[in-house]
This record gives sequence, C-alpha cells and structure tokens, in this order.
Amino acid sequence: MSRWGKKARVLVDVDVVGLDTAVNRARLDWQHARHLVEISEPDGGLDDAIYYLQLTEKRYMYLLSQAKREHHRQQA
Repeated sequence: MSRWGKKARVLVDVDVVGLDTAVNRARLDWQHARHLVEISEPDGGLDDAIYYLQLTEKRYMYLLSQAKREHHRQQA
C-alpha cells in the first residue's frame, strides 16, 4: 500500500438526457479542435491547437464510455 492511501472514487449522478447532451457537445468540441489543427500554421499556435485536440478527445472518449456504461446499467 502506498503511503498516500487509496484514491477516493467520485461518482457523478447524471441523467441519461444530460449525459447524451454532454457527449454530443464533446463530439462537436473535438471536431472543432481537429479543424483548428488542420488550419493552424506551424509557427502560429500549432502547439496550443494540438493540446486542445488532445484535451477534447480525452473528454469525448471519457463521456462516451460513461454513456455506454450507463446504458448497459439501465438495461440490466
């Protein structure tokens, strides 16, 4: 056991409609970030655009997995 102990797990109770809306918004943000990377100049903010792309992609993947988990939980 590490000296820091166990990490506390935080569960967020979100209704299905709110989660679906969040997933759709995250998908749009991710697509926007991909577009920003495509139009960015190599010397003019490309690093920021790539960081934003990675950030939005991780958020989208996280929310998508949460929605899938919630969908499977409701069907059980």
